[in-house]
Amino acid sequence: MAVDKRRGDSKAKAVFEGELTREQRRPGRPRLALALGGGAARGLAHIGVLEVLEDEGIDPDCIAGSSMGGLIGALTAAGMNASEIREIARDFHFPSRFIPGGLLSWDSIFPSAVGPLAIDFEELPVPLALTAVDLEAGAQVVLREGAVLPAVRATCSIPGVMPPVELGKQFLVDGGMLNVLPVDVAWLFDADIVVAVQVGGPTARQIPELRWNTTKWLSRFGRLLPNPATAKVSFELLLRTAEIMLMRQMELAAAMTDPEFLIEPQLEDVGLRDFDRLDDAIEAGRRAARSVLPDLVRALAEPGTKHRRGRRPSVVIDPVCSMIVNAARSRATCVVDGETFYFCSQNCADCFERNPERYLRRVSIGVRPT
Repeated sequence: MAVDKRRGDSKAKAVFEGELTREQRRPGRPRLALALGGGAARGLAHIGVLEVLEDEGIDPDCIAGSSMGGLIGALTAAGMNASEIREIARDFHFPSRFIPGGLLSWDSIFPSAVGPLAIDFEELPVPLALTAVDLEAGAQVVLREGAVLPAVRATCSIPGVMPPVELGKQFLVDGGMLNVLPVDVAWLFDADIVVAVQVGGPTARQIPELRWNTTKWLSRFGRLLPNPATAKVSFELLLRTAEIMLMRQMELAAAMTDPEFLIEPQLEDVGLRDFDRLDDAIEAGRRAARSVLPDLVRALAEPGTKHRRGRRPSVVIDPVCSMIVNAARSRATCVVDGETFYFCSQNCADCFERNPERYLRRVSIGVRPT
């Protein structure tokens, strides 16, 4: 059942096996992992969090990212500081006249990020893991080897907005579909402290299209002849549905994984497409990071104890929810026919104990090494 995450003879293999270089970890300090969640333009708040950490002299030892968090995490892992990422992000934009039914290229939305990410995972100064979803298998994929740029395109590839990214024999889409806050992926690095940044979607906002006088007429007309106007209304409804689902999924992910520190920028009405509100998002990230900073500084002052040189974390899959579980940090276990199964929560363990046969078939399905 255990999934081997070793990557071969590379710097990242050393990370997973506990052999850290001086540049990757300062002696005696607890090992810090960042888990950066998805949220499209709201994910620009990650930059503000990074600015506060940099000001305090706190550098992550490893990064896990999903969707927009994967993009910001990749730029950070490539060695860019928060000010440089801020300037790169000024060129991010979602077209104001996007016509639903057409597909956008990742490079057209994030043109300034293409050059800095033309690098391999093995060359990154900071170890990085990104999530994506195998569209055909319906399974999460953790990307951490090979070229970084295609992996970032995959983790950001929103279905219906951007085309799937073909890597090997897999067609990959946005990692946020299955794992919008990748705390469990950060556990792959066996960190002492996981700092998760949750940006979610707007909790409440109006949908102007619902109040158009022509909406009812267009809806009736669209039954006979679909057209750009009806597609626009449908897209706005689907987008708002995605925002609601995103918030719920993030709340559940935070509750199930329970990171040591959870940073939640208050982004109010910043929408998923509002890349023009970069400064607002960054300031929200800064405020949220400052609120946890005193406790984080105190935690980092303690000696690191969980990570041991020469010990590779045992990585398994929760057979109920398919979440990645670091066996050393599992919330519950269950033994069936002499085999131990690990769970992210007691709830998952309870479900498994009631009907183990239902979930045993899932054990071999889940995170796939690329």
